[in-house]
Amino acid sequence: MNVLTLNHNAAATLIRTVGDSNTILLQGQPGIGKSALLAGLARQLPDYHAAYIDAAVLDLGDIAMPVIDRDHMVTNYAPNARFGVARGQNKPVLLMLDELGKASRPVMNMLLPVILEHRIGDVQLPKGSIVFATTNLATDGVGDNIPAHAANRMTVCRMANPTVDEWLSWAAVNDIAPEVMKVAHEYPQMFVCYADIGKNDTNPYIFNPLTGNTKAFVSPRSLAKASNLIKNRDALGDALLPALAGTIGEAGARDMEAMVQLADSLPAFESIISAPKATKLPAGAGAYFLMAFKLAGRANAENMDAIMDYVGRWDAFEAVALFTTQLCSNATKVGMASKNRAFTAMCAANGKYF
Repeated sequence: MNVLTLNHNAAATLIRTVGDSNTILLQGQPGIGKSALLAGLARQLPDYHAAYIDAAVLDLGDIAMPVIDRDHMVTNYAPNARFGVARGQNKPVLLMLDELGKASRPVMNMLLPVILEHRIGDVQLPKGSIVFATTNLATDGVGDNIPAHAANRMTVCRMANPTVDEWLSWAAVNDIAPEVMKVAHEYPQMFVCYADIGKNDTNPYIFNPLTGNTKAFVSPRSLAKASNLIKNRDALGDALLPALAGTIGEAGARDMEAMVQLADSLPAFESIISAPKATKLPAGAGAYFLMAFKLAGRANAENMDAIMDYVGRWDAFEAVALFTTQLCSNATKVGMASKNRAFTAMCAANGKYF
């Protein structure tokens, strides 16, 4: 039976739309970008005060503390500043309860009014505040447990792993190494959730508690960490492969090592910019695709003409299409690229964007 899921964009839309009345709980495997939703939503909702709460590390005193009102001889609870409801702070709060399923039972119980009523003790969150939560899948085996009475206070949805195309769109605007993007493009099975594959299917890359592959594995998060290693490969030397294996697992590390070797055989970027009509062309489809990611990632207004002179020499339609697709899907670069006549002519010739 197919499980109903939300992708990242749908999850963000759901939270923005009804998060002020329904606390959305997003369940998903480790490393797929659940925690990163807060930063994206904060950019979309600049009038909100973004507050991140790691429920797994909270103790009761981290939520609120008693304050004695000596005039009336009673105590009130003062919320912790991390919830964004300090005196004089009237902006609505965008509150994320991360790792909710790992909260201790007393902490979970104290967070229930926050979840249901947007209230911390006696203090109401500012009007319009949005609350959402994240947790791992119960089958992940990492200690997440949401009691039924707590789950019934929320709208519980499973968050899907990003597809390779969704992740590549994110990677294009987040300075991910082109070698990592090419490996992701070549091995889309890296983005499959273990819960969606058959019992007899094998996938050496992914997190899978059913096969015991739970330590080092490929995830959107670990691919970003691998990018940091790839960018420093000259300094790391022989430490690169073990470090990659400890970040994305051995299967992914071996593929990444092969891609690095291919990347190191390509013409230098500086040569392309200084002599685009004389620099040698890539050899083979894999080299062309890797070069497409590399040039799209480093293109800017100053070097765009030289890059277009070089790409214009390519006799590889798929690589040209990949290059144009990467730039057209990059919100930070498409405006710059579309001002370049050679680029718009190339897109028109491909017949997809212009």
